[in-house]
Amino acid sequence: MILVVITAIAIGAPAYWIISTELDQQAWARIDDAQHVVEVSMEAERARLDNVALLAAQRPSLKPIIQRGDMVALSDYLQTFQADLLLDAMAVYDLSGNLLAQKGTIAFEPIMSSPTPDSSSTLWHDAAGLALVTGRPVYDTLSEDLLGHILVGIRLDDRFVHRMAIETGFDQSILMDGVRIATSLENAPPRTSDWSKGEQALAAKAALKTEQTLGDQRYYSALIPLQFSQEPPRVVLEVVMPIDNLIAAQRRALLTLGLSALVVSVIGSLLGSFYATRLSSPIRQLTLAARQIAQDELPVKMPLAAKVTEVAALAQVLNDSRTTIRRTLEELSRAKIWTETVIQSMAEGVITFDAARRITFFSRGAEQITGWTSDEAREQIIDTVLNLPGHDAAQFIPAPGGKREIQIVTRDHRRKTLEVTSAELIPPEGDTVQSVLVLRDITDQETGRRLHSYFLGNITHEFRTPISGLKASIELLLEEVDYLSLDEIHELLNSIHLSVSGLQALVDNLLESVSIEAGQFSIHRRAVNLNQVIANAIRMVQPLLDRRSQRLSLTEPLQLSSVQADATRLTQVMINLLANASKYSPPQAVIDVDLEETGDMVRVCVADRGKGIPAEARANLFSRFVRLTDDTAEQHGIGLGLSVVKAIIEGHGGQVGVDERAGGGSVFWFTLPLDSTTVT
Repeated sequence: MILVVITAIAIGAPAYWIISTELDQQAWARIDDAQHVVEVSMEAERARLDNVALLAAQRPSLKPIIQRGDMVALSDYLQTFQADLLLDAMAVYDLSGNLLAQKGTIAFEPIMSSPTPDSSSTLWHDAAGLALVTGRPVYDTLSEDLLGHILVGIRLDDRFVHRMAIETGFDQSILMDGVRIATSLENAPPRTSDWSKGEQALAAKAALKTEQTLGDQRYYSALIPLQFSQEPPRVVLEVVMPIDNLIAAQRRALLTLGLSALVVSVIGSLLGSFYATRLSSPIRQLTLAARQIAQDELPVKMPLAAKVTEVAALAQVLNDSRTTIRRTLEELSRAKIWTETVIQSMAEGVITFDAARRITFFSRGAEQITGWTSDEAREQIIDTVLNLPGHDAAQFIPAPGGKREIQIVTRDHRRKTLEVTSAELIPPEGDTVQSVLVLRDITDQETGRRLHSYFLGNITHEFRTPISGLKASIELLLEEVDYLSLDEIHELLNSIHLSVSGLQALVDNLLESVSIEAGQFSIHRRAVNLNQVIANAIRMVQPLLDRRSQRLSLTEPLQLSSVQADATRLTQVMINLLANASKYSPPQAVIDVDLEETGDMVRVCVADRGKGIPAEARANLFSRFVRLTDDTAEQHGIGLGLSVVKAIIEGHGGQVGVDERAGGGSVFWFTLPLDSTTVT
């Protein structure tokens, strides 16, 4: 009996200690989980607010309202937008930081302390409490000029905290300088008794776990500093979990173990010898099954010892554990497959490498970006795959959490511009830190930036040249008008006319290009005499032809069916084609214009005597900002004329193209559907 009692105590005391310790560790583990879940939720809320601010700043309907200074419309716009996106407040400031309009429960300042808020979220404190606010600049869509700034915010009040508590499953409070300004707890005191813990968390800029009593209940809690702002007030997010149930469980465990020890002491002494022999055989079977589980060999079903109740219960528990383990392994396997599928389906490339700089993982996105296959890249040095000509990749890989743009040469010798972000992780199967790189191909964006610079440089030249000619001719007229002959005055006026015509054509092409890109391009059809359209275009470009001593040869039928078209836009098409033909043809050349009917279509051809267009350059000739380079000064351009021609003709249901001309030069042509009416 004494031996059984000692044995029961020896087993029960460690069991109680283990259970108590495990319960306590699980409780703190739940607090750790709560901390991470709440931090992720707060970050998601901040990201949502930032996205809402970006959406509001980029809405096309907002910018004209700010430009007009219509405060009534701006106020209505903010009220509608705030209601749609569940915001507590919105405000718009002008360039000087003056408040134009605001809606909601957050009291924004009439004048901002900083007129250029960035996209970082910040804490806003007013008389009503605390709010999370994000700002974004508002730019004009066409000129990209800064119009003002927009602020959006949500109130960090009881409603917000209750919503966060429902989402995360943990009660929370927001403390500001020791005062509990919002909470999901019932009967929580308004001021914390030990604010020093919150100050320690703020000073360390990290969560601080503690045990405290609120009202008549004990809690485990984590104090998380809100790092949205470096300025006062000092704000801490408190996540709590009640532990009264934990204490009660520990007491029940102690009582249970004590009673069990007593029962075992009495009954075990009487039945010990009887059970010893009966337990041997089924225990060996359970031991074999447990060993199979330990070796990851899950048996189909655990053996059940029906003759011995206790062993049968143990076998049932092990059988349930086997089922749970199998289900958990299946879920982990599916989660692993899903994670790998998500990573492999990303357009961005993901690469991991170890401390020796050897690649350990290479996603499909990385294969598409670099040209290396996963099998080829594994075990390669990262510098070999990220080929930076003349540089070591280690010098250009950003620090963990950073971002950087690099230029690499791919496996197939193409140059690409990549945006690289970096992180450091410890893989589950190892104990050493590995680096993770996420690659995003921004070659097209870089090309767009270069194209934008090219466009600005060329359009500056295109405007400067005719304006300089206008200025020179007008100054000469003003200063020498009394001494100039009629022929000289006529020549100066002709030069002014050419400059104005060139500016008009350039502005027309720019406006058409902008309307096409904005999706506002439209055709106004009516019955049009195509002969008259061509005659008007010839009349407008005739001074340009006279200047270069060029002649125009027009071949057209005596009777031509009318077309349902926009006469103004067709005139612009002919002006662009005739101006190009004159610009690329030598002086004194003949430019041919031919009209002919082919079935239910009319075909218009403009043939020049230029150098011709290589076959490989014709495919992209009608794209925006594409032009043929030439060494002569007259060949400058911004590459919009032919793209406008293509858009107008295709908008009429026709086609446009370019062919090689026999004897040298090019033939630009387009077709239009004919109307049934015939005109002379």
